[in-house]
Amino acid sequence: MNRLEIKETNNTPHIIMDAASSSVLIEGKSFPEDSKEFYKSVVDWIDNLKISNPKELTITINLFYLSSSSIISIKQLLMKIEEMKNNGVKTKIVWCFDDDDDDIKKTGEDYARLTSLEFEFKIN
Repeated sequence: MNRLEIKETNNTPHIIMDAASSSVLIEGKSFPEDSKEFYKSVVDWIDNLKISNPKELTITINLFYLSSSSIISIKQLLMKIEEMKNNGVKTKIVWCFDDDDDDIKKTGEDYARLTSLEFEFKIN
């Protein structure tokens, strides 16, 4: 289990997934043409990480735009992370947003309500 890095494009976020530091960073904007396909490698990485039985995992999400299909894909990713939490992995979501971006803040709050994950809300 190594590191996965996906470079940012005009419609996709920069993603760094690092097993050594038990961390995931997703930042930028997310409106890929096929959100499910774009996030497939991210979900697969999480599935492979589960096999290595990590003790903890911190996910930092700093998106300033999400398409409706990306909202669904991020929710599916969070559900995978919630499975890890339910199996004893200490998880934390750091949800970053600009002070004046109520939509992104609300999206994070919705995710926090829909899951049992620990969320830390952080203003950029």
